[in-house]
Amino acid sequence: MVPRLGRFIFPAAIGVALIATSASVVGAGTPPPSSGPGSSVPETAPPTSEPAPTAPETSAPPAPTTTTTTSTTSTTTTTSTTTTTTTPLPLVVELPAPPTRITPTRGSQVQVTDTQPPPPTTTTTLPPGWELPPGSGTGRRVVYSKSQQRVWTVEADGTVSKSHLVSGRLTWNQPLPGTYSVFSRSKHTCNIKNPHICWRYMVRFTKGPGGDNIGFHEIPTDTRTGRKLQSLSQLGTARSAGCVRQAPSDALYMWNWAGIGTKVVVLQ
Repeated sequence: MVPRLGRFIFPAAIGVALIATSASVVGAGTPPPSSGPGSSVPETAPPTSEPAPTAPETSAPPAPTTTTTTSTTSTTTTTSTTTTTTTPLPLVVELPAPPTRITPTRGSQVQVTDTQPPPPTTTTTLPPGWELPPGSGTGRRVVYSKSQQRVWTVEADGTVSKSHLVSGRLTWNQPLPGTYSVFSRSKHTCNIKNPHICWRYMVRFTKGPGGDNIGFHEIPTDTRTGRKLQSLSQLGTARSAGCVRQAPSDALYMWNWAGIGTKVVVLQ
């Protein structure tokens, strides 16, 4: 009995093995047999446990996003035109016809605007004694009046620039009346006959009968005593032997004003 049991079990064991083998083949991708006779089992894609590959991650920063904003400004320009009409004043106006109804041939005219007044007349008032005596010549010159014991400096246009009192000589000579010119100048000099009598700013314009030089200068000083030969208050009186004495400031003015060749007019 045992052998028969063994024969019985073996085929069963083989069948079980075949079934297991068949199942193993189906799990490995072998199509299972169809349910019908002669049919084949369709292939089925084997399941996979690996995940689908994905794009690798990158650490690069995201691309910057640029936003452009467009702003439009509308400007409205208003142009205003102002027209100014100026009506000129008439230069002349027509007058109505006279009562006699005589029509003028060319009409009557009247000036609308007043004529500008003439410029004011400027009158220059000279200080007392500055009026030039008659017959004093013309042009730029020095005028010396022996009778008035005064001199004037006259510019080329006839304007008196200065006048002051002097002390000269009243006799008919030294110097004689006439027209002379400056021929020599010395800033300091002395009397030929009296060397101790000296003065400054000598402006010579003629000579006396004895050959002495005659000119304008300051009041002389006696170098022995240091005293002046006369006072300033005595100017205007005849006290000289021939020259024309002046105050120091007036003598300096004459020195600067009357150069070589300056005309000198001597009046009695």
